[in-house]
Amino acid sequence: MKSILPCLSELIFVCLITFAGICGAESLCAQAVPAATYGTSLASRINFSIINTAQHSSVTGWSDNLTPDLSYRFNHHLSIDAKFPWYLTIQNFVKTNIKNAVTSPLEQAQYVIGDTSIAGQYVITHHKFGYTASVNCGFATGDSNFGLSANTTTYNVNNHLEHSMGPFTPDIEIGEGNSSNLIHYASTKPYTAVGQIANFQAGSGIDLPWNLSLELEAYENLPLGNQNIYGTITKTGKNGKIKTKQVLEGKGVAEDNGFTAELGLSLNKHTTLTGNYERSLIQGIDTAEISITWMLRASKKHISFGH
Repeated sequence: MKSILPCLSELIFVCLITFAGICGAESLCAQAVPAATYGTSLASRINFSIINTAQHSSVTGWSDNLTPDLSYRFNHHLSIDAKFPWYLTIQNFVKTNIKNAVTSPLEQAQYVIGDTSIAGQYVITHHKFGYTASVNCGFATGDSNFGLSANTTTYNVNNHLEHSMGPFTPDIEIGEGNSSNLIHYASTKPYTAVGQIANFQAGSGIDLPWNLSLELEAYENLPLGNQNIYGTITKTGKNGKIKTKQVLEGKGVAEDNGFTAELGLSLNKHTTLTGNYERSLIQGIDTAEISITWMLRASKKHISFGH
């Protein structure tokens, strides 16, 4: 508990101090963060959602996770939320030592939790421009044997800028932190890298007929030094073959880049169905997933769950 309280206090402090000057800009109007709908009463500021995701990775196979998300909205700009990932089933290559022989067989586990995270978000809009600053803090509650934990308190600071142009909403993201687990991946990676890492993303959201929306993104995650790795790292060799290995420490081993495509369908004002595909170029991983999200208070627009 002692390690959690300073991180949480720092998270709120950074959000408030960094953006205090922006709050007074009268020309800026507020846009609701998807996780909450603002109101005057205490109950209207609290929101809850739950996401159930079935995912298939070309490296580790099937997993199924359930993620409750509890959020609180202070005002039109500032909100905070907490996520508690719970994996009903998951597979990964787990390092095993049998008679002094180290192997990494593919193993399956049930009812495994990941690292809990708390994020503060500050959102502003001006005409068709939107900006979101977020500070994310992670706590070592997960199982590192399956690549679900950083085994330490971690952080990520991210900046998201978008511009609405009719049905298109181009966006760009720039962030930095010390854990790959807190980067806005579209899917769950089979590892967590701990060490300074910068993250970049660019793409566009597209509004489609029949309550559909499409997001196309390119991403780059660039290590800035050595990383400790928990889980499975894969690399694409010169011959095009994928090599799977366990890495405890190394410079640049967690570099990753690729493309994501996400299609969302709003079933009703509380429920959204999402399909996602991600191609990792450096690590050679193909990931497909389908998610269904139920939200207590309806959002005003489609939610991008991976970003």
